[in-house]
Amino acid sequence: MVHPTLPKGDVHTTPHPYPMSEPLPSIEEAEALTIADDGSKVRDLMHMGIISCTPDDTIGTVAKIMVDKEIHAVVVMDSEGKAIGVVSQTDMVLARQGRTPDQARSMLASEVMTPGCATCDADMLLSDAVSLMTGRRMHRLVVTEKEKPVGVISMTDVVRKIIGE
Repeated sequence: MVHPTLPKGDVHTTPHPYPMSEPLPSIEEAEALTIADDGSKVRDLMHMGIISCTPDDTIGTVAKIMVDKEIHAVVVMDSEGKAIGVVSQTDMVLARQGRTPDQARSMLASEVMTPGCATCDADMLLSDAVSLMTGRRMHRLVVTEKEKPVGVISMTDVVRKIIGE
């Protein structure tokens, strides 16, 4: 695979330090924010149901699910109904790097997914779920009831609540 290179003589002229010159804290180092609590529960705002794929679905199939359902990520579920990862739009963009569109579309969800699933209980306070997402720099959580995935809550849902949409 040929990696792109900068032209000879390419010099960065951005003054240092520039914004974001410090790396973001890792998940372990990030401090959770305290969010104002109005008593709302995750179940009050979450999307019921899981839009999912299998680890053996192609990225082309996963992309079609995202477009058809107007969502930004798909939960990857194993044959026993356990959430084992997430394929997000970002994962898809990264999968395309250095590949033709056909090569990227033929990759499997298991090859590009972010393994593992961050979860929260449906009865968790919404403020606690938001603190969890911000502290971990995450955009969504799989919502569970009795350890079974039942829905998804995302920062987009929270933003819609804040602006009253």
